[in-house]
Amino acid sequence: MAIKFLNLKKIHLEISSDLHKAFERVLESGQYILGQEVENFEYEFARFCEVKYCIGVGNGLEALALLLRAYGIGPGDEVIVPSNTFVATWLAVSHSGAQVVPVEPCQDTYNLNPDAIEASITTKTAAIIPVHLYGQTADMNAINKIAQRHHLLIIEDAAQAQGSKYHGRQAGSLGDAAATSFYPGKNIGALGDAGAVLF
Repeated sequence: MAIKFLNLKKIHLEISSDLHKAFERVLESGQYILGQEVENFEYEFARFCEVKYCIGVGNGLEALALLLRAYGIGPGDEVIVPSNTFVATWLAVSHSGAQVVPVEPCQDTYNLNPDAIEASITTKTAAIIPVHLYGQTADMNAINKIAQRHHLLIIEDAAQAQGSKYHGRQAGSLGDAAATSFYPGKNIGALGDAGAVLF
């Protein structure tokens, strides 16, 4: 007998009547891409994350890639990322044309180790992407101090920490900008794939 790793049907039973109402609203509106439902979600999620803006995108990889592009990060730049993150974080950097610079995690949290970041910074370093893992944020005070000292951008990957707080502040509001994923298995999962840019 096979045991399902993730039973999406079961986890959505509790809110199925709300989901059906939302489906009906979208069906009646005739707007299947973007539209009022997406706009409402962007507004509410920005408020939830305590940021000014949220822009919905196709997935978390796209969110990271768009942020790197928006900040002009590309060929000739280096971006520090955790060595133990999901491949999408690395792919966003490599798609930009920048060089991935992996840094080891803290052994107690598996988040990016601030003590290991500084040794990896060069004159080509443009940004740090801390990935908040397992519902806990990276040590953002320490990481932000390093970034400020070296004039680097901080782009959070908050896909596994939606709703987590760090010293009273929401994940996604702790750097210059953030990317998140609403892949069905995430804390806040979509019925399909989705993502967002936060700033």
